[in-house]
Amino acid sequence: MGGVAIPVDWYRTSFAENFQALYFEEEGEEKAELAMAMLRVERGARVLDLACATGRRTLELTRHGFEVIGVDIRAPLLEVAACEVEQDDLWPWFVEEDPRYMDFEEEFDIVLSLGGGAFEHFEYDAENLRAFKAAARAMRPRGRLLMQIPNVLFVERHLPDTVRLTEGGAEDVIEQCWNVPTHRLDGVRTSRLDEDPNWLSDAVPFQRRLYTIEELAGVFEQVGLRLTDVFDEHGARCAPNDTQLELYVEARK
Repeated sequence: MGGVAIPVDWYRTSFAENFQALYFEEEGEEKAELAMAMLRVERGARVLDLACATGRRTLELTRHGFEVIGVDIRAPLLEVAACEVEQDDLWPWFVEEDPRYMDFEEEFDIVLSLGGGAFEHFEYDAENLRAFKAAARAMRPRGRLLMQIPNVLFVERHLPDTVRLTEGGAEDVIEQCWNVPTHRLDGVRTSRLDEDPNWLSDAVPFQRRLYTIEELAGVFEQVGLRLTDVFDEHGARCAPNDTQLELYVEARK
């Protein structure tokens, strides 16, 4: 990865204006529908969509009759979300906020962290824990949280050194490695545009703290939640093994 240093607040600038590919969240609508199917949520529930990015999940949830607030730390992405709102004539709320500092108090039936971003990107575990605490505080009694996470068992055994993602007229190239001592996925992301294949964006370094199911159970207990279920990437209940790329984890208050 060329030894690129990872800034402490890399997550604030990881979606610079020239990273057009990163504005397109892969399968946002499908993730929203899968989450609601797994949780069997009734229409009208109040939902907090964390790290909502450009709002594709948030808008899809609104279309399905949920009352949704989307939260993200990156203003440029929320500007894209606002344009989508006007175009689709849907009116969820979008809030620019660091997930560690949210001040919601028992307002939501469901909290979603799909695609990562809400709990795993801060430099220290204590800072990630602050985000978990804020999310738990936002949940109503008997509220539920659903996280989509990379499967550590898969990462430890099968992590590819390079991943290419094509979306929205651009290609993202991710070079990554598993940092065993820190339990973090370290990487660098660059983009190319179809309209100008000779253009290459600046490299954006990133890191992501990956939690095992056992670690998450302990974190949930610290913030007043209880881990209740684990699903595979297709939404089926499962016991994790190293063939599953991603997992969905449910916790209840």
